[in-house]
Amino acid sequence: MFSLNIMKNAIVLNAVIKNRRWRDEIRGLDPVKELIKKLKKIGIEEDIFIIVDDTGPRQLRDLLNVYNKIQIDDLRAKNVFQKIYSSLSPYENIIYLYIDTPLIDIEITEKMLALHIEELAEYTYGEGFPAGITPEIIKADLFPKLSSLLANDNSEIERGSIFYSLSKEINSFDIETYFSSEDLKLMRIELSTSVRKNALLVEQVIENEGILCGYDRFCAFIRKHPAVLRTVPSYIEIEITSSANEACIYSPLRYIKRAGGSLDYDHFRIVLDKIRAFSEEFYVAFSLLGEPLMHQQIKKFIEYTLQDKNINLILETDGILFDPAFSDYISDLEADNLHLIFEVDASESETYKKIRGGDLNRVERNIRYLLSKTGKNVYVQMVRIDENEQEMLKFYDLWEKEGAGVIIQNYNSYAGLLPDISKYDLRPLERIPCWHLQRDMVVFHNGDVPRCKQDINGLFPMGNLLSDEISEVWEKGKPCYLKHHAEDYDEYCVKCNEYYTFNF
Repeated sequence: MFSLNIMKNAIVLNAVIKNRRWRDEIRGLDPVKELIKKLKKIGIEEDIFIIVDDTGPRQLRDLLNVYNKIQIDDLRAKNVFQKIYSSLSPYENIIYLYIDTPLIDIEITEKMLALHIEELAEYTYGEGFPAGITPEIIKADLFPKLSSLLANDNSEIERGSIFYSLSKEINSFDIETYFSSEDLKLMRIELSTSVRKNALLVEQVIENEGILCGYDRFCAFIRKHPAVLRTVPSYIEIEITSSANEACIYSPLRYIKRAGGSLDYDHFRIVLDKIRAFSEEFYVAFSLLGEPLMHQQIKKFIEYTLQDKNINLILETDGILFDPAFSDYISDLEADNLHLIFEVDASESETYKKIRGGDLNRVERNIRYLLSKTGKNVYVQMVRIDENEQEMLKFYDLWEKEGAGVIIQNYNSYAGLLPDISKYDLRPLERIPCWHLQRDMVVFHNGDVPRCKQDINGLFPMGNLLSDEISEVWEKGKPCYLKHHAEDYDEYCVKCNEYYTFNF
């Protein structure tokens, strides 16, 4: 074991966590103090530093009387990196992690540090681990280089900022990888305490396995108790209207047998407020199978949603009604938590008519006008089917040059309800439990909640968010999720080709 003092290694805890709810107690423990207690096993108090800004929680004040403080006033990653270097230039290496990750594995951290030092690495990271199990280890004099790589980038510091910077010239650095004994990367687990869906999992681990639970015990725990991974919904699709402009050939609207309609604005507020209180931070998408811009009060829906920065709104539209006036409205909002997805599906007019039945030129003009106003969080989507397969590369190149993000979407047959119009099967060789049962919730215009998006007629009702407690509605989806872990699929789930897809 290496002494951090002898090796001139510092431990840096980043406490700048934007738009998060701070947790100062979990199962009777202070997670920050428990994390520092762990870190003292490989270092000393004099080598522990905490990055803070003016918005940090009050609970940190006592800690800052004991440990070193790195005060930042500019949240841009390039300036944070410079500040770290100017504060820690006497040190050789920096063990870097976020302050809301109390389940860090100290044994693995020691092994990573040994690997980093022995191989004279500039950067060492853990591969295959959930976020929050391992730190990043960085050569101190690498930080100015990272800052220079972001010279023209004004993005603010976040959890992936270091690796994002390195990726700009990935072959220019000496990087070491410490591989996990069990690869959980695809499970997208984050063991942090500042977001409720993650904090609930951390609580379960601490309650059952203790704060010193290492990675191997964590893996065994979630294998034995898969229900703990299903904490709260983090992706919500709300049907604010079931109306649509054109008859898209892959739309399931013609198969809907329940009554159509639009969600009342006051009812929407009830629904969103219940979700907000339950999940705290999540993505919400309008309008399930309908066209959101056909709702006469769409602007009120948008504005009410965007006022909470912990909610990311996804507006999925065919673009027909997204005229310049609406683009002006959207760009004036200047909302970082608004994401726009245009369902276009083709680069040729004739192909577009076959798929969506409308005027491609009109839609493209609308998108280009928006991009001239703002390119922030604007995506153009193609659902991959036989009709447009030959245009996929052209579609990608076209919109990438225009400055939009490009989404190539899997064709959804709605559990075999729609005809097979795509010969491409992208499902993994081994079936995994359904992502959507684990993290998604769908709300119809009348408040009803079906089992999932595929259940377009509500054959498996979970409840109603206008009349029922959301916790009870969410709990009713657990048995089906657990059946997937037991490889037990009903006649609908067995035909579904969406179980492996992941939304935001």
